[in-house]
Amino acid sequence: MKKILISIIVLTSFMAKSQELTVYYKEKRKPAQVKKKESFDYTEIDSFLIEGMKKFRATHKPGVGKDSIQLYNQKFRAVSDSLYAIVKEKLKKKERNKAPLAIPSYDYITILKVNKKESLYYPQDNVSNDTVSRTSFNKKGKELVDEQINYNDSEIIYLDISQKKKISALKVHKFDFRGRKFLIDETLEPQEWELTEETKKIDQYRCYKAILKNSDKKVEAWYTNKIKASYGPKGYYGLPGLILELKEGEKKVSFDKVSLFPSEPIIINPPTEGEKITREELEGLAQKLFDQY
Repeated sequence: MKKILISIIVLTSFMAKSQELTVYYKEKRKPAQVKKKESFDYTEIDSFLIEGMKKFRATHKPGVGKDSIQLYNQKFRAVSDSLYAIVKEKLKKKERNKAPLAIPSYDYITILKVNKKESLYYPQDNVSNDTVSRTSFNKKGKELVDEQINYNDSEIIYLDISQKKKISALKVHKFDFRGRKFLIDETLEPQEWELTEETKKIDQYRCYKAILKNSDKKVEAWYTNKIKASYGPKGYYGLPGLILELKEGEKKVSFDKVSLFPSEPIIINPPTEGEKITREELEGLAQKLFDQY
């Protein structure tokens, strides 16, 4: 009888503790967008333009009359346009012949913290923008540097299922190079999952495949019912167990490790930093910024 009571206490303790956990995920990521700063040897181009103008002035002289001056100006503009068209083509040819800079992929580590009421999903480290550069030299030994700034998006997602509350703090460089932070406070929408019998083992856990039905993109999750937490990465939730792997379109988030027995209670605070905006406003922001510029 005593052994049975101990077993019940241990099991109850595990079930309670299993609702408080920290999960680490990883994914191979490449920067969301690249801003290029190309270098050219403009001395060569300047010399080409100067020589062209010299040849024109050597062979064309403006007359005295008004009509002669007007005709000279027309010819001058025509030659100028022709020279700049040649320059434009030269620049295009340089760009076509230039090998692209390698954009490195990297392991992007994210963390999911869960307590009995809430969850918080966030990057392990502060997300920074990476710079890739390449140095070359022209015929005269002048140093030329090509540079790419690789912009990385980041997102923090807070969920409170009982209150149907979702708060997201994010940076999206796809259309906003100013690196602003946005804060979206919205009602948590229900996620409808199709549960399948397909299984596979992830780490030590037997996982089941689920497919999200009410989504405009293909979302596939692998969850384990051995860990009683109805959460996962990227704000996905609602399955009968913890999501260990997620495929969202072509992107894949993989399980790294989990801590089930925190030494102290997990306290979760929703994000507060950022310009408050609605999901609809965010989706229309690209067009708004385009119209402004």
